[in-house]
Amino acid sequence: MKYYYAIFRKTYNSVEVEFPDLKGCVTFGDDWDEAVENATDVLVGWLANAESNDIKEPSSFEELQKEFTKENIIPIPIDENILDSYRGLKKVDVTLSNDMLTKIDKLSNKKGIKRSLLLKEATEEYLKKYGAN
Repeated sequence: MKYYYAIFRKTYNSVEVEFPDLKGCVTFGDDWDEAVENATDVLVGWLANAESNDIKEPSSFEELQKEFTKENIIPIPIDENILDSYRGLKKVDVTLSNDMLTKIDKLSNKKGIKRSLLLKEATEEYLKKYGAN
């Protein structure tokens, strides 16, 4: 199983995650478990949408340990099932008000799904309701 190492940093109110081999591949979680779950998702999402020349081979633990001497370095496997779900999808940027985002996050947490899946399902329902093909 292929994996990339992630750097985990505990901050005051979250756990931040960075993949040093994959520029811009970052996420966070409210706690360690959520950070690992989000890291697994963001890793495959990033790989599925990256240009092939942006994808580097994973660094070794020893290489990263020299640079990140006081950080938590954790291997995150590439989940092929999640990767398959990202194939054929296109990432888009959406701007929402803080109030709207709070409502979306509250509902997605209640349903136990990711924000992006909630937005996808809501959009599909809207398109179906209003007959858009």
